[in-house]
Amino acid sequence: MGTETRVILISPDSEITPEQVKSKILSMISEDKSMANSDIKVKYTCFGALLEGEEKKVREIVEEVRKMDKNGIFSKPRGFPIGDPRICRATRKGGPRPGFHQLELECQLLPIVREALNKIEKEREKEIGG
Repeated sequence: MGTETRVILISPDSEITPEQVKSKILSMISEDKSMANSDIKVKYTCFGALLEGEEKKVREIVEEVRKMDKNGIFSKPRGFPIGDPRICRATRKGGPRPGFHQLELECQLLPIVREALNKIEKEREKEIGG
Protein backbone atom coordinates (compact mmCIF):
# COMPACT_ATOMS: atom_id res chain seq x y z
CA MET A 1 0.00 0.00 0.00
CA GLY A 2 1.08 3.54 -0.69
CA THR A 3 1.18 6.75 1.23
CA GLU A 4 -1.94 8.82 1.58
CA THR A 5 -2.53 12.37 2.75
CA ARG A 6 -6.01 13.18 4.06
CA VAL A 7 -7.69 16.36 5.20
CA ILE A 8 -9.80 15.94 8.32
CA LEU A 9 -12.52 18.60 8.43
CA ILE A 10 -14.43 19.54 11.55
CA SER A 11 -17.89 21.04 11.14
CA PRO A 12 -17.99 24.62 12.44
CA ASP A 13 -20.89 23.67 14.75
CA SER A 14 -18.89 20.88 16.41
CA GLU A 15 -17.63 21.13 19.96
CA ILE A 16 -14.47 19.29 18.88
CA THR A 17 -11.41 21.48 18.19
CA PRO A 18 -8.49 20.89 15.83
CA GLU A 19 -6.22 20.61 18.88
CA GLN A 20 -8.39 17.77 20.25
CA VAL A 21 -8.19 15.96 16.92
CA LYS A 22 -4.42 16.31 16.84
CA SER A 23 -4.14 15.10 20.46
CA LYS A 24 -6.34 12.08 19.67
CA ILE A 25 -4.17 11.18 16.68
CA LEU A 26 -0.93 11.58 18.62
CA SER A 27 -2.24 9.45 21.49
CA MET A 28 -3.30 6.72 19.03
CA ILE A 29 0.16 6.75 17.47
CA SER A 30 1.92 6.54 20.83
CA GLU A 31 -0.38 3.78 22.18
CA ASP A 32 -0.29 1.53 19.11
CA LYS A 33 3.15 -0.06 18.65
CA SER A 34 2.57 -0.67 14.93
CA MET A 35 1.77 3.02 14.42
CA ALA A 36 4.59 4.26 16.64
CA ASN A 37 7.11 2.72 14.25
CA SER A 38 5.38 4.03 11.13
CA ASP A 39 6.00 7.34 9.42
CA ILE A 40 2.71 9.09 10.25
CA LYS A 41 2.65 12.89 10.11
CA VAL A 42 -0.06 15.06 11.58
CA LYS A 43 -0.54 18.80 11.34
CA TYR A 44 -3.51 20.64 12.74
CA THR A 45 -5.13 23.42 10.74
CA CYS A 46 -7.94 25.91 11.24
CA PHE A 47 -10.33 23.42 9.57
CA GLY A 48 -9.15 20.30 11.42
CA ALA A 49 -5.98 18.41 10.58
CA LEU A 50 -3.80 16.97 7.86
CA LEU A 51 -2.81 13.34 8.25
CA GLU A 52 -0.21 11.51 6.18
CA GLY A 53 1.21 8.03 6.22
CA GLU A 54 0.65 4.47 5.12
CA GLU A 55 -2.84 4.32 3.61
CA LYS A 56 -4.24 1.59 5.88
CA LYS A 57 -3.02 3.27 9.07
CA VAL A 58 -4.32 6.67 7.95
CA ARG A 59 -7.78 5.19 7.31
CA GLU A 60 -7.77 3.48 10.74
CA ILE A 61 -6.91 6.76 12.43
CA VAL A 62 -9.57 8.69 10.50
CA GLU A 63 -12.26 6.17 11.45
CA GLU A 64 -11.31 6.46 15.12
CA VAL A 65 -11.17 10.28 15.01
CA ARG A 66 -14.63 10.41 13.38
CA LYS A 67 -16.04 8.66 16.47
CA MET A 68 -15.34 11.89 18.40
CA ASP A 69 -18.23 13.51 16.48
CA LYS A 70 -19.70 10.97 14.06
CA ASN A 71 -21.71 13.40 11.93
CA GLY A 72 -19.45 16.40 12.41
CA ILE A 73 -15.99 15.16 11.36
CA PHE A 74 -15.27 14.31 7.75
CA SER A 75 -12.21 13.47 5.69
CA LYS A 76 -11.12 13.51 2.10
CA PRO A 77 -7.91 12.81 0.21
CA ARG A 78 -5.51 15.70 -0.27
CA GLY A 79 -3.70 16.06 -3.56
CA PHE A 80 -0.39 17.16 -2.08
CA PRO A 81 1.74 15.80 0.77
CA ILE A 82 2.25 17.83 3.93
CA GLY A 83 4.96 20.45 3.37
CA ASP A 84 4.89 20.16 -0.44
CA PRO A 85 6.77 23.22 -1.81
CA ARG A 86 4.40 23.48 -4.80
CA ILE A 87 1.62 24.75 -2.52
CA CYS A 88 3.67 26.18 0.36
CA ARG A 89 2.75 29.84 0.91
CA ALA A 90 6.38 30.71 1.63
CA THR A 91 7.57 29.54 -1.79
CA ARG A 92 4.49 31.00 -3.49
CA LYS A 93 5.13 34.42 -1.86
CA GLY A 94 2.02 34.33 0.34
CA GLY A 95 -1.69 34.32 -0.45
CA PRO A 96 -4.14 31.46 -0.05
CA ARG A 97 -3.10 27.95 -0.99
CA PRO A 98 -4.60 26.40 -4.13
CA GLY A 99 -7.94 24.89 -3.14
CA PHE A 100 -8.27 26.94 0.05
CA HIS A 101 -11.44 28.71 -1.05
CA GLN A 102 -13.06 25.41 -2.09
CA LEU A 103 -12.16 23.87 1.27
CA GLU A 104 -13.54 26.92 3.06
CA LEU A 105 -16.86 26.59 1.21
CA GLU A 106 -17.07 22.85 1.89
CA CYS A 107 -16.43 23.45 5.58
CA GLN A 108 -19.24 26.04 5.75
CA LEU A 109 -21.65 23.43 4.34
CA LEU A 110 -20.83 20.77 6.94
CA PRO A 111 -23.55 21.83 9.43
CA ILE A 112 -26.12 21.17 6.68
CA VAL A 113 -24.57 17.78 6.00
CA ARG A 114 -24.69 17.02 9.74
CA GLU A 115 -28.38 17.94 9.87
CA ALA A 116 -29.15 15.63 6.93
CA LEU A 117 -27.19 12.74 8.47
CA ASN A 118 -28.95 13.24 11.81
CA LYS A 119 -32.35 13.10 10.02
CA ILE A 120 -31.39 9.90 8.22
CA GLU A 121 -30.35 8.30 11.52
CA LYS A 122 -33.62 9.31 13.20
CA GLU A 123 -35.63 7.84 10.32
CA ARG A 124 -33.67 4.58 10.51
CA GLU A 125 -34.27 4.40 14.27
CA LYS A 126 -38.02 4.85 13.68
CA GLU A 127 -38.03 2.07 11.08
CA ILE A 128 -36.12 -0.32 13.33
CA GLY A 129 -37.98 0.64 16.49
CA GLY A 130 -41.46 0.60 15.20
